[in-house]
Amino acid sequence: MSHPIRSEQEEYFEQLCLAVDAGETHEQEAIEYFEEQSHEADFDAAQWLDIALYHAPEVARGIIDLVDEEDRQRSDIAQTIADNLDIAYGDEDCERFEAIVRLALANGVPVDLDVVLDGCNRALDDLEGWANEDTMAPLTRLRETLLAMQSAH
Repeated sequence: MSHPIRSEQEEYFEQLCLAVDAGETHEQEAIEYFEEQSHEADFDAAQWLDIALYHAPEVARGIIDLVDEEDRQRSDIAQTIADNLDIAYGDEDCERFEAIVRLALANGVPVDLDVVLDGCNRALDDLEGWANEDTMAPLTRLRETLLAMQSAH
């Protein structure tokens, strides 16, 4: 994630989300941990939501209603996705990023599509000159999907 300083609780939540994504843990465990931690003084719901969105959308679905509107507005998921497109640009990655964007938007989490598009374009520019069309295809499809989503809004 893009935030440099993370609490032990955030790190543990991220590990839970990764375990859920890998099928090693049920999402309910991560959701319950979110609920337990949400009462702590230094709890940042926007940061925790971004962790869930990025690593385990099934956890995000379970906590999104627990995150108030103001915290949803502070989500930085667009930047997180954009920052990772240069290293995660395969079919599965791009499909996951599209699903994250759709999930976020459908649940009142703003996603700056321009930021994600910039990430796509940077990644495509980096691949240009050495990668073949098949390698670039998932990013190209993601960019086309984002442009279609943008024009629909």
